[in-house]
Parts: sequence; C-alpha cells; structure tokens
Amino acid sequence: MVPKVSVLLPVYNVAPYIRETIASILSQTFIDFELIVVDDLSTDDTAAIVASISDDRIILIRNTQNLGRAGSDNAGLAAVRGQYIAKMDGDDICHPERLARQVAYLENHPEINAVGSWIQNFGDSIYLNRYPVTPEAVQVLTLFTLPIGNPTLMLRTYLFREGGMQYDAALRQTEDYDFFARYIRELWAVALPEVLFHYRVPPKVSKNTILTDRASVADEVRARLLSDWGLPYTERELKLHNVISMLNRPLGDLTLKEVEMWLLKIILYNDEKPLFEPSALRHGLGERWFEVCYTYPQNWLKGIWEFENSPLAKYFAITLRQRFKFWIKSLSKI
Repeated sequence: MVPKVSVLLPVYNVAPYIRETIASILSQTFIDFELIVVDDLSTDDTAAIVASISDDRIILIRNTQNLGRAGSDNAGLAAVRGQYIAKMDGDDICHPERLARQVAYLENHPEINAVGSWIQNFGDSIYLNRYPVTPEAVQVLTLFTLPIGNPTLMLRTYLFREGGMQYDAALRQTEDYDFFARYIRELWAVALPEVLFHYRVPPKVSKNTILTDRASVADEVRARLLSDWGLPYTERELKLHNVISMLNRPLGDLTLKEVEMWLLKIILYNDEKPLFEPSALRHGLGERWFEVCYTYPQNWLKGIWEFENSPLAKYFAITLRQRFKFWIKSLSKI
C-alpha cells in the first residue's frame, strides 16, 4: 500500500541521537507513513543503529559517497512514494501530533503547498523560533532569510515530481534558503503557530568556518533573488541589504537613511513589477525597518527620530513593550 506521507530523514554521524529521533517519528499519532533514512556515508554507528530498528515503515538508503545535506535530500526524494513529504533532521524531535496536524492542514487548504511549524530549541538554547503564518509574509521574509525552518516542512510531492523542484546539490550550506529563494514564485507556504518540532542545540563549540560559509552562501542567494526579480542595485545597496538581512554584522559606514531609501526602493519597484503582495511587503519592510533601527541605536536618540519620521513606520505598529525597549536601548547611546 502506498503511504500518505514520506518522511525524509538525511543523517550523518548522529549515532548518539538517532534512536530518539526515529522514536519520535514512529510514535506519531498519524501512522500512514514511510520513513526514508538516507545515510550520508556516516563514519560512526548511525547506519547500523538505524538498521537495527525493527519497523517495516523504515527504508534505509546508504549513499556510496558523501553528498551533503542537499545531495542526500535529492537522493531520498527519488525514493518517496507518499502524497506528502515531511522533512526531518537526524538529531531533533517531532511532537507526536506533527504529521497529523500538517496533513490535516494541507488537506483543508489546497492552495497551500508547504506547511511548517514553530520550533522550540532545547539543549544549549531554549529560544522559540516563530515563523510567519501567512504565505504572503513567508514570501516577503524570503527577501532576507530562510522564512520557515526546513526540517519542520511538509510539502506536496507534486512540487518535485511534476514541478521539477530539487535542492542544489552543489551547496553544502544554506541549501534550504536557496530552495525557498529559487522557488519563491512557486512555493505557497505557511508555518502553523504551534511548536511541532524540537531543535537540538549542542553545547557551544567553534563553528566559525561553518557560520562564515553559511553567511557567504546566503549573501549569494539574496543577490540572485534580487537579480532574478530584476531589481537594480549597486554594490553598496547589496552590501546594505545583506547587513540588514543578518542583523549581526556591523553597520559600519552605512546609515539608517540609506536603509530607509533602499526599503522604499523595494516597495516602489514591487508596485511596478509585482512579486510580493503589496500590503504584506509594506508590513514586512516596516518590521525590518524597526528591527534595523532597534539593532543599530544611534547617538542622541537619532535612531528613534529616524524610525518615527519614516513613511515605513506607518506600515508596522510597534507594541508598547517594543517602544519601551527601543527607548531604553537608545538612551544607552546618550
């Protein structure tokens, strides 16, 4: 019998966690699924542990060479049989109702072709990752970053079969953001506003090289997205766009006025060549404007003045709590 859902689980050297991860899938309240585990030539006992678990729904594929996450995803996609594909990571945990709630959502919303959820970190972080809950907002956030946690996704299989979608196997990092950006016109995705996925954050270790690689690829993804849309930009504008997308790089000699003008330029261009729903774009860029002004406080409350006197401010109404924190952080610069 063909299963309703194919759970796609690429793994590499996750022996300490793989039993708990698979147990969280096998204990789902929704049982009509197959679990396709793609071992990416692990050098530990990951593959052996998976093979030792007795459940007819498990299919183990072993790569003959290390393909990376994107390549392993593509290898698994070739084997899926389900109507829906649920993504998963090898060291994380699913809520028991994850598959049931995502299947129900897709069944009741035929216009949506991908659904994720919020993510609760555990381990070295307890941060709650909230993602957009409307497809218009998801699309707008893609301008800056990955809009939905990749391992929380459930997608309609036709996107890959008839639609020809695939991950870029050349990428070893940030292939998920690249996927959303390349298919920004085809994906109509939402995140359910509930925690259906628990993301394991390991103890802090040196990951500078990995983080640098991810940031570099993300910069390239954003540049290609803007170019594919046809939005003209200078080198300085692209640098500015990447800084305000990450919000963890120094602003340097870039100014808030330049940020404002760039965001307004995006709005005007979208009015001429629509890619984003106009009101969603304005709201999303208004929110980004606030986040930039908050993240990079200016001397003598200049950041507050810049924020409130911009037309972007009217697109995103900040809460009293946000306003209070904004003032406190800005006062620290006096």
